Amino acid sequence: MRIATWVQSVSVTNNQALKIAECLYGFNAMVLTFRVFGSILEIFEGVGIIQIALFNIIRDAVVVVLHFVVITLAFSITITKVFVAETSMLKEDSEKYS
Repeated sequence: MRIATWVQSVSVTNNQALKIAECLYGFNAMVLTFRVFGSILEIFEGVGIIQIALFNIIRDAVVVVLHFVVITLAFSITITKVFVAETSMLKEDSEKYS
């Protein structure tokens, strides 16, 4: 990626390839950090069980948050549909009587 960025880039300001490369480097650093800390934690025998439990808790929390987002989205879509229907009916009624 560095070579492709170096070949394609002319200027540093407003360089899309450089921005993408920086994001990919950041993601790569994050994944490598998780891997290193996971390897360090595997050395201690009691930490593995806690790590598995933590991952299960995080997964369950993500499921709860996703359910909350879906319920909120469904409710807001329904309220929007009702509001649009009421607004259009009020507009039709005001046009009838004028």
